[in-house]
Amino acid sequence: MISRQLQNILKGEGVTPMETLGQTFDPALHEAIAAVGDGAQASGTIVAEFSRGYLWRDELLRPAKVSVAH
Repeated sequence: MISRQLQNILKGEGVTPMETLGQTFDPALHEAIAAVGDGAQASGTIVAEFSRGYLWRDELLRPAKVSVAH
């Protein structure tokens, strides 16, 4: 319940989490901490998220830490 209240407060201030799985890697929004040889995914596709990224009013607040297919 407290977590939900905090999320609502942050959302009211313009802080939103980024959706990353399956998206194309963008170095302006994501920080790659691992590269995975995954034949099922296209090169540059995010396959795992280690730390969620956040935007504040469409500006980067914290980059997402992700694993990228190569």
